Amino acid sequence: MAKHAAPISIFSWAFLALGLILFALAGVAWSRHVSSEGLTVAINVSYAGRPMEGMTPAEVESEVDARSADVLGHDLVIDFGQGELAVPLGDVGFDYDQATTAAAIMATRHEGSPWRQFSSWALGGLITEDIDEVWSFDAEKAMVALDDHPGLTPVVVAEPDIHSDDLGRLVLVPGIVGTEADIDSIVDQLGRLDLIQPPDRLEIDVEEIMPTVTDGTAQATVDSLNTAIGDGIDISVDGRAATLTPAALTSHLRIDVGVGEVSTTFDGEGMQATLENTIVGPVGSFVEPTFNVSDGVVAVRTPGESPPVCCEAGVGEWLGQQILAGSSGPFGLQSRPTVDPALTAWADGSLIVENVGEFTTPHNCCESRVRNIQRIADIVRGVYLVPGEMLSLNEYVGPRTVENGFIAAGAIRQGHLVQEIGGGVSQFATTMFNAAFFAGLDINEYRSHSLYFSRYPYGREATISSPAPDLVMTNTTAHPVLIWTSYTDTSITVTMYSTKNVEVAEIGQRSSSRGACTHVETDRQRTYPDGRVVVDTFIADYRPAEGIDCNGNRIPEPRL
Repeated sequence: MAKHAAPISIFSWAFLALGLILFALAGVAWSRHVSSEGLTVAINVSYAGRPMEGMTPAEVESEVDARSADVLGHDLVIDFGQGELAVPLGDVGFDYDQATTAAAIMATRHEGSPWRQFSSWALGGLITEDIDEVWSFDAEKAMVALDDHPGLTPVVVAEPDIHSDDLGRLVLVPGIVGTEADIDSIVDQLGRLDLIQPPDRLEIDVEEIMPTVTDGTAQATVDSLNTAIGDGIDISVDGRAATLTPAALTSHLRIDVGVGEVSTTFDGEGMQATLENTIVGPVGSFVEPTFNVSDGVVAVRTPGESPPVCCEAGVGEWLGQQILAGSSGPFGLQSRPTVDPALTAWADGSLIVENVGEFTTPHNCCESRVRNIQRIADIVRGVYLVPGEMLSLNEYVGPRTVENGFIAAGAIRQGHLVQEIGGGVSQFATTMFNAAFFAGLDINEYRSHSLYFSRYPYGREATISSPAPDLVMTNTTAHPVLIWTSYTDTSITVTMYSTKNVEVAEIGQRSSSRGACTHVETDRQRTYPDGRVVVDTFIADYRPAEGIDCNGNRIPEPRL
């Protein structure tokens, strides 16, 4: 029996037709996929979480550029202990390969063998292809960038410092603990970062660098030196005393803090200069020259010996060492022989060359007071005043007593004329006052007679008594002054010899009434070689008569 094929059902023909249609459509789609290579992104391709399907190369490039700027511009906060630094990732060694990333997006599902491309395309509707972003990290570039970054400037370690304040007291400035960010640690951590999902914060190690000397050690040095220096240190050189201020002492102190210790030294040469500038000129005693004067001509009879000066060589260094050892004095220092030609001339008498001030007052012959005048003249004759030296007539002459060669004579006491031992010596005081006046000496202490005597210059005279009033003068000229006295039966003369260096003149006198008394002012002008002009005024007050005060009242007679 013959067999006949079963007829194909309509459904089979339908499925066959559908398959053919799908195949045709797939072919068209595949054909389009193949033809779109390099023109648009393939199906179901994702980049940085965004679908890229169908984008053109320009659109892909724009997306990648934006993504690159976002990634490299991400601020990473670096916490380095003493502060924080926010830096974009692009500034610390990271780079984003835009070209490679864009090329990968465009090439996805178009790479490999035809079968691989087809299978990738065929599964494209089911599986999303995520593009790997291409980036890199350059450790050397990161190291350079961080080393040069001003935000990572280290805190420089500083040793404690010791300086002196305005009063010369030593003061501690505390040290500073240095800190330094560990750049190697930062670079190492940066190298392990995921650029696609970078953290917002990075904590790194900070190295502390300690001073080699602690504040406590430096403070102990400050306390020790301040205790030794105190409010100053007393020194003396052959009887001349002075105090070195804290400021003067610390100006020569050298303190070096570092390398684990505090070292202190004194500038010995500087200290020596300070000592010599503090105690200036001669110290102690020296042998004065002696003189003969004949007819106004001065001759050196015996030269003296130059006075010593401050200070012995090396004493500045020695004093500094004593202070560093904690000693606070007082210190007796040694003098040294002078090499100053001016001081040598003080001793050899070569500066006593001319009359620089002389005055004579008259008196009657042969009165008892004349003996006292001539006795005090004999005592004072030959007094030698070096520059800066002061003379008190009372102290130099001593008490006017019989044992000292004085006798009773007329004197003024409490406004009355009386007899007393040493009476009449005030005439010598007036004569010496006027010689000093014209020699240009400072007259530190004086008092005029309370009664005016016509043998004296009006308003320019002085009296003397024991214990007061006194006649005190200072040689403020540049050269020594020799005081020489001479007398006749009817006069007393005081002459001052030196080298003239000051011009003196009386430039005016004024009188006024003070009740019943008369007040007199006398002006003296001294002109020095440097052009300096000094005017001083001397005062005399005179009663109207013996025993009468300035109110016109009678003064009780003194009880002797």
